[in-house]
Parts: sequence; C-alpha cells; structure tokens
Amino acid sequence: MAVSQIKIIKPGTLAIDGFESPESYVLAMKYLSGIGGGSTVSLIKSDATILVDTGYDYETDRSDDNIKKNRKNLLKALKFAGFTPKDIDMVYISHWHADHFMNYKIFSDSEIIVHDKIIERLNLDFTGVAEGEKIADGVEVLFTPGHTIDNTSLLLKTEPLRYMRRTNSGGMIWGIGKVNVVIAGDAIVSSACYATNTIWNHNGDFFSHDAAFESTKKIREVADFIIPGHGGIFTNTKEEKMSDQPS
Repeated sequence: MAVSQIKIIKPGTLAIDGFESPESYVLAMKYLSGIGGGSTVSLIKSDATILVDTGYDYETDRSDDNIKKNRKNLLKALKFAGFTPKDIDMVYISHWHADHFMNYKIFSDSEIIVHDKIIERLNLDFTGVAEGEKIADGVEVLFTPGHTIDNTSLLLKTEPLRYMRRTNSGGMIWGIGKVNVVIAGDAIVSSACYATNTIWNHNGDFFSHDAAFESTKKIREVADFIIPGHGGIFTNTKEEKMSDQPS
C-alpha cells in the first residue's frame, strides 16, 4: 500500500512572497487584506491518516480570541473535507514556527511527530523521526534545513491515482499514474519563491542560505509535484536546472 489520497485542507498564505520586498507598507496592505500568513495544512491517507502542519494565522497574535478563531477555522476546514480531529492518526509538524504548529492541541488523540533535532533542541514530549524514516507506507521523511536548522519535508509515493472530468472542449482527464509529491514545509515557502529561485530568509532564526539552496535541490530531484509551506500544489519543472545559487 502507498499513499492513496492527498488533500490540501487549508491553503496557506504569505505576508511577504518571493517577488515582494519586506517593507512595512507591503506587510500592512497584506494584513488589511486579511492575509494572516498561516501555513498550508495537508492531509495524507495511507495506512494511517496524517495531517501535515496546522495552519495558524497571524502568528504573533497569541490572544485568546485569535487562538479560538484559528481553531474554529481549522475545524471548519477539516469538516468541509470530511474529517474530524479524531480521524487523524498523526500530526506531522515540518518545523517549529507558530504558523505551522500552534493548532496542534486540537488533536489530543493524535500522535504528534517532529524531527529528532526539534525534540532535542526544545525538549518536547513528542515522537521524533530522522532522515529517511518512514512514518507510514509511502511517506518518508526528508531532512531539508535552511529556513530553520531542523526544517523537514515529507516525500509521498502514491498509488496510481485516477481522476475523471469533462473539459470545456468535451474531452476527459482520466488517470494520473504513480507520482511523487513533496510536502516541503518552508524548505520551499511558496510557488513564487520556487519560480524566482528565492530563498525566504525573513525569519529571525533563519539557519543557512547554502543549506536552504541544497534542500531545494534535494526536493527538485525527487518531486513530481510540490506542496510548499504556504500556498497550493504545483508541478515541479525538473528540466529547469538551478545553475546559479541565489545571493
């Protein structure tokens, strides 16, 4: 058995994207437009049901009102997709930033999984995993540091996927086959960062430009599709070589 289903439960947003400068008016306009910067929340069905990251918007706002609002929004998104917290066997946190982990307490019956290095660094009472470890059938841990010292991604190897719908021209899309999908955490922050070869380094605990570049290459080599830390799934253009390291 391999991965049979991948759903984006809640698409993430980003306060500063790959083509934008980190100026105050950009942040203010995004904020006023309702862009909270929460992570993308993905769901994997294999021999276990896994939620990847938990999507907390306006991460610096830890007020009771914002915590409650975030929990309500995630529960609503889960319900819309046909799931409840009790359906989730594991919650995988890609890295320890609030926009990726703050809603984890909703999942009191689920196993919380993070990389061993996060366990060691923060002394957390969760399940630790390491590079190459399989957390479910067809779901493998990739160590992809750079954005943080211990960011990780998940490589998903799917069963032959099938999808059918009529197009406007009257044709049909039927059958996708087996694909590799990488849920990248913030190793790839957004599709715009990927397209512009931009390393997102606006976080105070940014670890390494070199490591981030190598992690992006690592993902590029194995993924057919990529789910970034913020935003929706996109196709990996493998034929485009990363010849120049960004400054």
